[in-house]
Amino acid sequence: MFRDYGNGEIGDDGIHDLDMAAWGLGITTLPKQITARGSRMMLDGHASEYPDNMNVTYEYPDGRLLIYENYPFTAYGLHGFDNGNVFYGTEGYMIFSRRGAFSVFQGPKGTPGPTEGKELRGQKGYAEHMAEFLNAVRHRTPTKATADVAHRSCALVHLGEIAFRTRGRLDFDPKAERFLDCDEANALLSKTYREPYGLPGLG
Repeated sequence: MFRDYGNGEIGDDGIHDLDMAAWGLGITTLPKQITARGSRMMLDGHASEYPDNMNVTYEYPDGRLLIYENYPFTAYGLHGFDNGNVFYGTEGYMIFSRRGAFSVFQGPKGTPGPTEGKELRGQKGYAEHMAEFLNAVRHRTPTKATADVAHRSCALVHLGEIAFRTRGRLDFDPKAERFLDCDEANALLSKTYREPYGLPGLG
């Protein structure tokens, strides 16, 4: 994968889990600090500019942490889940996949609680998603996921990638949407478009 054409694993598969994590946490702002580490283990020697495994920690102004991990080289998922989210609460934790399966573990010993092992697979959700988007374009009706929500989720991909490419740990102003004291990182927040493609006013 090359930076001119994509965003690596975090922007390919990772965005779906980051979006669910931000939604589940009720996050309405961008993080104030991003720490990223990664390396190439499976793709070493292959033509790619991205790490194939990555760990990114996002710290929010209220102190909450969102931690993204991508280790595709292992077959050992947490409690049998190959991907998804883990939410830690005051009385236990819950794991769920993006396809509807979940497991709850309660108390300090992680006693198994409610579980739904069935995953919802198929193309129906994609068709409904596209229909909602096209309806919004045609009739100017809002989508369930607003542009602000999509921006915050997609920004996590770019903030993690920029932290990985620069210092590894960056402080960020979530209101100004700029990195603090790192011109190298701020320069990566936008890029020069190749003609004839571009967005007027954005470079």
